[in-house]
Amino acid sequence: MTVDELTYTAARDRTSPRARVRATLAEPEVRELLDRLAAPGVREPDVRPLYRALGRRGLLAVNWPEEYGGLGLDLADAAAVAEELVRAGVPDTLHVNSVQIVGLFLLMAGTPEQKSRHLPALADGTAFASVLYTEPGTGSDLAALETVATAYDGGFELTGTKSFSLKSDITDLALCAARTGEPGGRYRGITLFLVDLHAPGVHREVIHGIADEQFHRITLDAVRVPAADVIGPVGGGWPLLTKALAVERTGLDYSLKAERWYAAALAELRDSAAAEENLAEIGRYGAEVEAGRLLSWDVIDGIAASTDAPDDVVTATAKYLTSETAQQVACWANRLAGGSPTARSAVLEAAYREAPGLTLSAGTSEVMLQIIASAGAEEAQGVQADRAGADPLLRQLRAAVRDRLGAAVLGRDQDTARAVHGPSALPGATCPGWPALVELGVPGFDAPVEAGGFDLGVRASAMVCEELGRHALGGPYRDVALAADLLRTAAPGSQEWPAGLAEGTITAVAGAPEPGHAPPAVVPTGYGWEISGTWGVDDAAADVLLLTLPAGVGAGAGAGAGVGTTPGSREPLLTGAAETVVLLPRDRPGLRFEMTADGTARLRLDRVAVPREDAVPVPDGLLARRRIRQAAYLLGVSTGAHAEASAYAARRRQFGVPLSDHQAVAFALADLKARLIAAGLVVRRAAALADQGRTGARAAVDALALTAELALDTTRTAVHVCGVHGLTAELGVQRHYRLARVEAVRLGPPQRLWREAARLRLAHAAADLDLLTDLNFTARGPHTG
Repeated sequence: MTVDELTYTAARDRTSPRARVRATLAEPEVRELLDRLAAPGVREPDVRPLYRALGRRGLLAVNWPEEYGGLGLDLADAAAVAEELVRAGVPDTLHVNSVQIVGLFLLMAGTPEQKSRHLPALADGTAFASVLYTEPGTGSDLAALETVATAYDGGFELTGTKSFSLKSDITDLALCAARTGEPGGRYRGITLFLVDLHAPGVHREVIHGIADEQFHRITLDAVRVPAADVIGPVGGGWPLLTKALAVERTGLDYSLKAERWYAAALAELRDSAAAEENLAEIGRYGAEVEAGRLLSWDVIDGIAASTDAPDDVVTATAKYLTSETAQQVACWANRLAGGSPTARSAVLEAAYREAPGLTLSAGTSEVMLQIIASAGAEEAQGVQADRAGADPLLRQLRAAVRDRLGAAVLGRDQDTARAVHGPSALPGATCPGWPALVELGVPGFDAPVEAGGFDLGVRASAMVCEELGRHALGGPYRDVALAADLLRTAAPGSQEWPAGLAEGTITAVAGAPEPGHAPPAVVPTGYGWEISGTWGVDDAAADVLLLTLPAGVGAGAGAGAGVGTTPGSREPLLTGAAETVVLLPRDRPGLRFEMTADGTARLRLDRVAVPREDAVPVPDGLLARRRIRQAAYLLGVSTGAHAEASAYAARRRQFGVPLSDHQAVAFALADLKARLIAAGLVVRRAAALADQGRTGARAAVDALALTAELALDTTRTAVHVCGVHGLTAELGVQRHYRLARVEAVRLGPPQRLWREAARLRLAHAAADLDLLTDLNFTARGPHTG
């Protein structure tokens, strides 16, 4: 399965790894050891007793082979166990170093004797390991290390200083990188060693830092390491290091920190007056934390599914976004207390001191951006929609839609005045891409088979919207899909499918009440209502009108009844609907269109007769589907603008080099590329929920708010990167820029959407955590953990 086939599975099996962890954490011995770690006044408690208890129960290295102390499970199971432990408050640094890094090297490149000698002890918590990479003068430039390994009869002597190592005061082994002197460049001649930290010549000292976990300096003074403790080939350590670093950069540990800190902030806000003041931030950071988790699981699933080395760009993206998000959440959460340390929880106080190190460890954010930028302009489209393993049908449909839409826009900017002064995207059937979509049968994607459609679901519909946005095209498709949704929800027999809707021979347009005009007037009649008012619509030539009536409009009108009520009564007929949509043919008497200066239309209704069967309630599920399509469209707008700017930066030369070689430009585009990848996962997860029949209200509003802000940011940056050329018809990026201004607020401005998402999070925080715990959405399918 793929990200276009995201599904969910509840982990109800009590023998699952997650259930096993929860049961273990509830045991009195483990509970007591865990409580000791939370004792007040202890900044860096000794976690080894707890690890030994977990090791005896097989929970430290669940994905290792049983012969080495593991349970023989897979990487996804190990990640699920790590999630449960961190959520329960188990510190993870010692586990990351001992099992996830040093253990990984042994499994990846160790000899059978090395594995048998070290892995069982690491798995059961009787031995622990740390990592000795960084040196005082190297920082992120690991290949500049100066520690020297000199050969002697039977092994090597290591001399040098390693700094900023964590947990090296309590570990028994260390994985150390040293230079063995082979010629051939700075990436050759690096060898990896397992160093006994109790050996003669090893000196340890503390480097005091602001975080709870202190750094250590390890001085190696002619420390003898037998040849049996060399990991991998002598001089061949660099490929192993790069492969292991990619695995280390799944981002899961950072996303879990962000999740824990966000939850701590919500706990402080939930019953305080500050919650209302911070609603937009609550919504935004909650969505970004969840997006990071989706991205981390996508990386984990990709590593588990492939025998090849992890993709550097994908792992760098995960590390960059999750560490930056965790740092931002920590800083935001601490601002909530007004700067007073005494007003903050211990979790948030520690988070604030730990946060700066997150964007440094495992490679700085700048290093990650450099890796992301190195993929080039073509990869910058990167929403991972077409990668290997994608759903064959959707992949084929996307290719066909993209090709046809690409052909449809060829030459559209030859009239340069119209290209920059006309509509950014033509509405309705005048859109140049609409005939191509009709030819492919796209209008029927959302219609049921009995109505002449294909019933392909929201995932296929979102794909079409994304491609329309990518090519800066408008047209009636999103409103045709909305009409199909409305007709599905209408009472059986109350609505007939308009002939030709699924074939694309008739079109639909949605309209909302025009700001600045009197609200719609609704007068009940014996057959339904008479409605007057003013609506804004994009397409005056559409065959079917979908006019929104906000909840409560018309209440008290006429004989005291409103929309959805019978005359003389306030009893609603359309119960449970936040809004009502009226479906009208354009030839209904009393309709009048007026064209506006921006090329859209103003529709006036004057006592238009509306039978009851023409009013359709708008349940949450239908609103979610509409928001998901709009989010996908905005994702496409962002992707198209980013692709154009990246291609321009690659071919445009400034100061003698391509524009893309300048870090200021490369990093700006790389940051947006990372956000595009994460947003694509969020949109596809929301579409999957909709296809499963789940309301997914918050997933949909998260997707829309994220992509709305992303579209505004991406298009603005893209125009800036393209310089003055981006302001003209010479480049199509100006279309994306103008389109984003309208489309980013079509279904509500981002700030209002974030506040809505926040209220949902505050009301359902416990349920959300259960969902995150039990449901893992990944790029290639579900994990039950």
